[in-house]
Amino acid sequence: MASYPVGAKKSRRFRGGWAPITPLPAVLLLLLLLLLLSLLLPGGSVRAQEQRTVGFHIGQLQSQQKWEYLLETATSNGLSFGVNVDVPTPAEFLSIRVGLGYAQRGSQVWDPSEDPEKEEIAQVRSHYLSSTFEGKLRARFGPTAGYVFLGPAIDLLLETQCSEDLCAVLVDERPAVLSAVAGLGVSVYYQNRFRGDFEVRWTESLSDAYRGLSSGVGYRSVEFLFRASFPF
Repeated sequence: MASYPVGAKKSRRFRGGWAPITPLPAVLLLLLLLLLLSLLLPGGSVRAQEQRTVGFHIGQLQSQQKWEYLLETATSNGLSFGVNVDVPTPAEFLSIRVGLGYAQRGSQVWDPSEDPEKEEIAQVRSHYLSSTFEGKLRARFGPTAGYVFLGPAIDLLLETQCSEDLCAVLVDERPAVLSAVAGLGVSVYYQNRFRGDFEVRWTESLSDAYRGLSSGVGYRSVEFLFRASFPF
């Protein structure tokens, strides 16, 4: 991978970062369809207070870095898992979800001006302890529900693994990263004993994860998660 001098030209357009991380898969269309069904069919809606639950989640994470000057980036796959608690609020369809888990973010990085054939792609992987605080709005329809959520996240850096030349560029690791989180999902209920959630979650860093030479570096991620929750 080529080096990036201090005087490298900056740009506020993140090359490779604004493209979608992954093509819209069929699972997203299914989640959106079921969510709309839940919201548009009030006759079948179950106006029951959501239970307080504790559970776990596991899933695949796809992420890529965003740089402030003209570098190309591509996605890297990682793992996400953790625990979460859902707490109902006095508002009928609103609950608060607090989560704590592990998130494995990463990226491929190269300089298109010096490596147009992508022969020297550098790799970086960042391991985080991630905490989330999300407001979740749901609409129940029989034994299923659709929901959307939004909130902040704080990632605490555990370890960085990267190619030697890229590590030389990422000169300043930030111990904590503030991000915005949003997503949607579908829940399936089994009596009052269990709830399974199938969820897509997007994360966009609002503060730098690293400082490179003349550049702030952040992450953009999408996760495909399964959650299992139990009342307590």
